[in-house]
Amino acid sequence: MSDDRRGPLVVGALTVFTGAVLFLAAGDVIPLPDRMFGGPRWLVAVFALGVFFGGAWAIALALPTPRMRQLLCGAAGLVLISFGALLMTWLAVTGGGGRRAPAPVRPGSFVLGPDVGSVIVHAFFWLFAIPLDTIALIGWFIALRSLVRRRPP
Repeated sequence: MSDDRRGPLVVGALTVFTGAVLFLAAGDVIPLPDRMFGGPRWLVAVFALGVFFGGAWAIALALPTPRMRQLLCGAAGLVLISFGALLMTWLAVTGGGGRRAPAPVRPGSFVLGPDVGSVIVHAFFWLFAIPLDTIALIGWFIALRSLVRRRPP
């Protein structure tokens, strides 16, 4: 197997470019209507940062600097878990989308109340949101502590 580093460089550069374009579109530097996002712009911006740092990490795989590779890998992982936590929390708070009209009820059928479905959806998203939020907070604490702590010479 050859030691060709062009593959990670090309894929990383394309991924960094994609993340940057997504981030600029979410920040309204590249004007796009809100209906194009399907969610809040801040959530798209966090996703774009994950794509950007993931591409930067792919580029760092081709570089001979292990410390830079470690920092970019940590940043990509931290943004990824933060995005997942924010997405699940947003879905849990908003209920996972718009409200639907209740289905017609046939006489004599067993039907639960109209709010039971939304309670189940909220509970489902909170089931994932709480552990992901905890993991993200612990990850941010560890990352900030490692940046503040001095390394021995």
